[in-house]
Amino acid sequence: MNELGKFCPPPGLTATPRQVERVAQLFWESANAASPDVFQVTSQLLAFFRAQGCALPVAEELAQKVTNELTARVREVLRRPGLGASWISGVIQVGDLKLDLESHMLRRGDDEIHLSPKEFDLLAFMMKNVDVLLTHVKLLRSVWGLEYGGELEYLRTYVRGLRKKIEKNPANPEYIVSEPWMGYRFRNPAGVARRLI
Repeated sequence: MNELGKFCPPPGLTATPRQVERVAQLFWESANAASPDVFQVTSQLLAFFRAQGCALPVAEELAQKVTNELTARVREVLRRPGLGASWISGVIQVGDLKLDLESHMLRRGDDEIHLSPKEFDLLAFMMKNVDVLLTHVKLLRSVWGLEYGGELEYLRTYVRGLRKKIEKNPANPEYIVSEPWMGYRFRNPAGVARRLI
């Protein structure tokens, strides 16, 4: 029996794919948030390891190691050419939309478009994930919080409002495209790669 086995029962040492996915999802949601809260991820990991039967000192050590590893991997991804971390404190431009993350302003061409704080958060998350399928649950939990997930009509209302503000023809959207029964995909209608300033 290894040192860890003294504190955690053997069944607790093997995480199910769903548990691993949940921990990774918590981290990525924090990493994608406007102001990442790594402490929230660490506390979630601590709770996870405690639920698996680990003693508090071992759970704390495991949570810290996992958080450090995930943080290092995210930093590595952000250093890759073409991704850059400039959107964290800069401007995201997709098509003729330009979203300034610091001043919380959206421009379409030369026109400034007013967004509510929640609309801004939703659009920022979508624009950071161009051409990625964002499920309803992922959007709700990433923008509204982990306690959300089934409020589809709530999400649809905000998406409808965003489309009215950013689309030339909201009935035939170019940017925010519905993926039936799954979620939404934010596209660049020009097909040109997004620019991060």
